Amino acid sequence: MLQISVLCKEGMWPYQVLQNTSGRDAPVYLNVENISYSYGNVRALRNVSFSANLGEVTGIIGANGAGKTTAMRIITRYLVPQSGDVFIDGRSIRHWRNEDFPVSYIPDEPVFYEELTLLEHLHFVKALYPKNLQDIEGLIGRFEFYDHINKVPSSLSKGNRQKLMIALALLREYQILIADEPFTGLDPNQIYNLKNILSEQRKMGKAVLLSTHLLDMIDNLCDRYVILHKGYLLAAGTKEDIQAAFDIEGAASLEAIYLEITKRMEK
Repeated sequence: MLQISVLCKEGMWPYQVLQNTSGRDAPVYLNVENISYSYGNVRALRNVSFSANLGEVTGIIGANGAGKTTAMRIITRYLVPQSGDVFIDGRSIRHWRNEDFPVSYIPDEPVFYEELTLLEHLHFVKALYPKNLQDIEGLIGRFEFYDHINKVPSSLSKGNRQKLMIALALLREYQILIADEPFTGLDPNQIYNLKNILSEQRKMGKAVLLSTHLLDMIDNLCDRYVILHKGYLLAAGTKEDIQAAFDIEGAASLEAIYLEITKRMEK
């Protein structure tokens, strides 16, 4: 296990960061290196570094305002880091051509063409990525869209809009699937189906990154976790390695581990 001790918040918060602690020999595909970003005087991310591997699901967790969405938007090139960089397959994301950029993104706020129906959205994205082998009819059945294919997004429920965003992301060509708060608006059955989809992506050899503040949703779903708190990286590694590094005893849940670590940070 590689263990690094760091002082943050101008020396006020001693804490431990774990990097690449998994014993699994999964290939590293995404490297986030020392990224920082501020919105005016609000520092959203402070020298954050972590990696994600092909064939694994990485959960980025933290409270609202921890920096999760900012990190996602930097990786997807919606934002440019004010310092640091992101590398995919050894190449800076600044140097990827748009048509080759191997990332598919499910944003926290759905974005649609309001004049297009649900079915037209699916065919539009499918036409942009003809090499993708996903079948539109199969997606319609899987997401139970049969009664909604001729509706425009504004007439869909929040849950169906979220499902449409997920379906559109699966139609793109990608090696990295990024999902920002993907469980929002989904009912328990839809959450179960989404978890199965994410597990399937792992089996297909994709790198999956998902962010959430709903820790019970991803406990034991992810291969490793990245814990953010007020823009700082607190830990990155497997659940077991993080628990061991912070000397948290017993069969603790992900939520219990997170609460214990953040409580110590505030002391």
